[in-house]
Order: sequence, then C-alpha cells, then structure tokens
Amino acid sequence: MANLTDTQLLAAITKANNSIMGAAEFRDFEHSTLKLLLAAENDVFKNLNKLKESLEQPTKVDLFKRVYTASGTAKAAAHAAAAFPDSFTKDVVYIQRSQTFKVSYKQADNNRFGYDAILQSEMKNKIMSMYLDLSGYVTAWLNTNRSQVGVDSIINFDETTNDQFDVLAADKNFFFEYLKAAMRKNKYNGMIDLVGDQRLAAHYRLMAANGRQNASNTEYQLPGIDFVEEPQLAISAGGTGFAWQKGLVGMTTWNERANTRGEGSIGNNEGLFTTMKDPVLPFRHDVHVKRDVADTSGSAGNVQDIVDEYELTCTFTVQGAWESTANATPIFKIVQGT
Repeated sequence: MANLTDTQLLAAITKANNSIMGAAEFRDFEHSTLKLLLAAENDVFKNLNKLKESLEQPTKVDLFKRVYTASGTAKAAAHAAAAFPDSFTKDVVYIQRSQTFKVSYKQADNNRFGYDAILQSEMKNKIMSMYLDLSGYVTAWLNTNRSQVGVDSIINFDETTNDQFDVLAADKNFFFEYLKAAMRKNKYNGMIDLVGDQRLAAHYRLMAANGRQNASNTEYQLPGIDFVEEPQLAISAGGTGFAWQKGLVGMTTWNERANTRGEGSIGNNEGLFTTMKDPVLPFRHDVHVKRDVADTSGSAGNVQDIVDEYELTCTFTVQGAWESTANATPIFKIVQGT
C-alpha cells in the first residue's frame, strides 16, 4: 500500500527499517562490475574531469596513431622517412541517471516515521535503484563495446557471427590459461580484469580449489586474472566473460559546477544545488532540493502541506582505451562451449 498509510500513528509497532530486521527488504547485488570500472577511473581518465566545465561542452581525447613501418636492411647516406606521424581524436560522451523523491512535513507529523527517517529511507531506496540502473548499463556496455576484431590464438576469434573467443568444450579445464594466451596474442600482456557470469564464476572457484595438494592441479591458471562474478550477466550454457587488460577500461563521474559551488537555497525559486558523497561507491551525486506548498490530503498529509522535492543525479561515462582500427577495442568476450 502506497503513501505510508500502513504506518500512520495507530499502534505501538516497532520500526525495523534501519536495523538488521530490515536487511531482507533492502538487500542488493554487490555491483561487482560497477565497482571494478570505478576503481580504474584514475588510470583511464587522468585529468579529464578537471578540464570539463559543462555538460554541453564536447569532450574529446587526442591520441597518436600507431603505424607499422618495415625496418630497412642497411644504413643510407640519404635517408628519408616514409611519412609524418599521424593522430586521431575520440569523443567522450557523458550520460545521466537521476532519481527523484519527495518528503511531506505533515505526512511525517501524522506518521510513526518522522521526517528524518522518511528522508533516509527514501534516499536509500533511490540510491539502490540507481545502482541497479548503473550496473545494468555497464554490463550491457561491455557487451555492446566488445571488440569485433581479434587475432586467433590457441582459441579462435569468431568475427563473423558472434565477435567472441570460443573455447571448445573439450578444453574447458584450460579456459583461463587459453584466455591469457589469447590476450597475449592480441598484445595485451598485463594483469587481466575478467567479469564473468555465475557459471564461469563456479568454474573459476573449482579451478582454484584444485590446488597444489590435488592430483589434477589447475590452480596455476589463475594468477594474472582479477576475476569478479557479476550476477546481473545473463547465464550462458558453459559460461561467459568479458576480459581486458587492467587499467584500459574504466568509469568516471562528473559534477556540474553549480552543484559543486553550492548555488541557491531550498526555499528560493531556484532551490538548492549541491552534491552528496555516495555512501558506497567512490563518487558524488549532484543534488537539487526544492521546497513548495502542496495539497497532500489524499496521501495521509494535509491540504496545506510543506513538501521538499529531491533529485539525485549521476553524470558519468564508461570508456575503454581508444584504437584507430575500426571496431577494435581492448574488451574481448570469451565463451565456454558445451
């Protein structure tokens, strides 16, 4: 039942919202992929957010292009370079996810939950909703932005149908070793970030359990891979993951200048523009708060009520290291056959 009508001042009933008894109602995913991408923010974006002044301002990255040149076979008195260096530019697009809610003063007066409790609960509700939306976005982004170009290794890259590396069913117990080989063949030699579905996560843990004291030691495959399980990925028949060299894919957030300055005030026409540190993830939300008078008599309030309207906004971008080759990215999808 909506509008808090179940919890009006009718009886002495305990409030379990912020205790361990409320944990089941407010349970959530770990949002492993989201945390992994945010952890790479400083590696991928450097000083980008400091340079950005407004949401409408185009954001671009300039890079030098790598061009292969065949080596000569001898010195020459009159040597001439084949060409000048080349460069290219990539656009960085920021998008937003926002959540809104309102708190009634007189609804709170008529309720066992006061204004502060309602505010905290709604804030938690909306932030958790935003986490779900952000996680849904980043997991879909990995699939959309996976490389469509790859060099065959121990395992073949299917660039005709699925744009993925396929591990044969018979090679299942070498999945992680073959993944590392495929990455090295494509010149990605560092630590690998790997986001996998729950079937791949179960296989990873099995490989880890077959340690040094086991006759079939498979533990050797796991060093060099930073694996996170993502329950929000669709579970495939044999297991699916997205891999990239650590530090080459990340997520960053940005706050509008009016919010960082703290413009306005709640009771004025423009409302208050400010920011709020996220309680779990390493970024700040843009916050806008506006106070108004409203008739809330139909929602357990009053015909002449004070209502605060809140808006939380996350402005963000997810990017991988840029390449000049069309449809090439540092992100590879790898699928276990059955």
